[in-house]
Amino acid sequence: MDRPLNAVLGLHRRDGSILLTPVWHLFKQGSFYFQVPGGDRKIAMLERDPRCSILVGENEHPYRAIEARGEARLSVDDYPELGPEIVRRYVAAYDPGADVSAYLLEGGVVVRIEPTAIRAWDYADAAYV
Repeated sequence: MDRPLNAVLGLHRRDGSILLTPVWHLFKQGSFYFQVPGGDRKIAMLERDPRCSILVGENEHPYRAIEARGEARLSVDDYPELGPEIVRRYVAAYDPGADVSAYLLEGGVVVRIEPTAIRAWDYADAAYV
């Protein structure tokens, strides 16, 4: 969970379909956090329907992954502290010369998902590898 892997966030659209979108995440004290720039449509979607899922998975063997479902809690108060913490590890890995603050936008929110259901798996013992 410490690796800078994109997570896939699943949100409910008004028509009942699911929007899947990548997010940078942080797993901390049993909850998933991600930051959303001000004005992003994910904010309105989560305010309308806070039910969501987040999936983090590896691209290489043993293909470990974790899916968590729960309700999103949005906070503008946590953005100054947690926004940079979420972004920092991705910037360090993929754009090390960049200023972390360049990845944060005014009016952003931090979203916390405290899981109500978790599913995890790996294929370490898979015979086909």
